[in-house]
Formats: sequence, structure tokens, C-alpha cells
Amino acid sequence: MLKRVRTLSLKGFTVRLVMDSKVYPPSFTTRLIAENLPDLNGLDVLDLGTGSGILAIVASKLGARKIIATDISRRALANASINLKINDIENVELRYGSLYQPVEGETFNVIISNPPMTPSIQPFPRYTWGGVDGRIMLDKIILDAPKHLREKGRLIIPTISLIGIGKTWMLLNQMGFKVNVLGYGWRPFGKRLIKIKDYIDKLEHADYFYDSLWRPCWRVILYEAILS
Repeated sequence: MLKRVRTLSLKGFTVRLVMDSKVYPPSFTTRLIAENLPDLNGLDVLDLGTGSGILAIVASKLGARKIIATDISRRALANASINLKINDIENVELRYGSLYQPVEGETFNVIISNPPMTPSIQPFPRYTWGGVDGRIMLDKIILDAPKHLREKGRLIIPTISLIGIGKTWMLLNQMGFKVNVLGYGWRPFGKRLIKIKDYIDKLEHADYFYDSLWRPCWRVILYEAILS
């Protein structure tokens, strides 16, 4: 079956991606992360939940020495492998497994992740569902990050306003990180969020606003958390 190839311009680089309909595509938040990644020259990077491999590709182009990219989906890893090849990326190692399981006992200069954060009682596709409060994967990544970061290591991770931007800030500080904001954006609710808006309204930490067209919109903050 012929698969679509998408060409993106990110950080001044051209990235080509073979798109797989069952692999998480580059989203608004993914692009926000990619556009705000700092210089990674000579650093070892962990990309948790690589999906199509886009962030690992950009990390390589930004000078990372070595990148380990993980995913719990073998199909995603197969897709990422193709995308690494068509972008001539040779310093990324793909590993199968959940979160930090594939890198037990290893440490990195930088960890990058765009975890699933859609809150819902009913499960959505695994690559977008973040549990009933949207935080199940995000919190696990933050809580275990210090064990996998070297001195002054950095965790680069987003949070959407539907699951509590302030709650993430507090958790990062509790874990001993110095927290900076690398990027900010917002997007209108898509069809999936419109369907569960009544549920979102009941969540303690959920926050959104209405734009000039009276569409509900969520915010996203990209944090850089430096291990102190």
C-alpha cells in the first residue's frame, strides 16, 4: 500500500516523514516541541514515545551525539525506522518498551517526551489517551526522570491546560527541578474534545478559554526542567 510522505520545515531543517495512519502523527504540540528544542550539540538524548520519530530526527539535526528513542508500539518503531532512513539519520537507536523500561540503569543529558494527555473515562487510542485525568503518563515521566538524568540534565515536556498547567509546575519543583518555559501555544477543541467537554468541565484542574469565534480552546506550555 502506498503511504503518504509529508515534508515539514522545523528549526530551519527539512524533515520528511512517511505517514502511517495508526502511528501518532506530528501534532501541534509535537511541532511546538521541535521548534523550541535547544542546541543539543554533543549531548545524549532520550526520546520517550517517539511515534513517527520526528523529535529524534530533529534532535539529531540539532547536534545530539546519540539518541535512544522508545515506544510501546512496534508499528510506531517500524515507522520511525523508515523515517530515520529517509532523513539519513544514523545516530538514533530504537527500543521497544513502556516509558523508561527500555533504558533501565541508563542516564542522559536530555529527556524529551510528548506524552498522551487527553483525559477521558473511556479509553481513546493509546497514543493520545492520558487516563481519566489525563496525567497518568505525564506524571510517571516526571517522577522517574531524575533517575535517568545526569547532573544538570534537562527534561523537556509539555502540559496542556485541560490537565493542569500549574499542577505540572508544582510537581517539577517538588522533584527538584528548576523550571523554565520554552514555548506556549493554543488550539481550538477538535471533535474528540468537543464530545467530552462536559467531562472536562468536571475535572478539578482543567482550564480553557473561548476565542473570538466562541470556540473552546486549550493552552499548551512547553517546560524545560533542569535537574538541580
